[in-house]
Amino acid sequence: MRHKRVRQSIVDTLRESPDGLTATQILERMPSKRRAKVSNAKHLSALMRGMKNITKTNKTSANELSDWTTKDLGNYQVNVYLYEEEGGEI
Repeated sequence: MRHKRVRQSIVDTLRESPDGLTATQILERMPSKRRAKVSNAKHLSALMRGMKNITKTNKTSANELSDWTTKDLGNYQVNVYLYEEEGGEI
């Protein structure tokens, strides 16, 4: 299986936070050695697509307005990934 150690690192990162994490948060919390194999959050979510015991839920987040923009960009959906302890490993 390709990227087996990266996937194990994803599982370890998700185990540490029971509330769930977004792909960007997982990427930030992974060890740097494993993070070097993943290019961005989209690549990370593609790696998680076939993994067992990982559930995906949607969360609505609000854009933070900065001083240099007056345009309201509205809310957007973010996927939150959770690891369920039931069942086997990778």
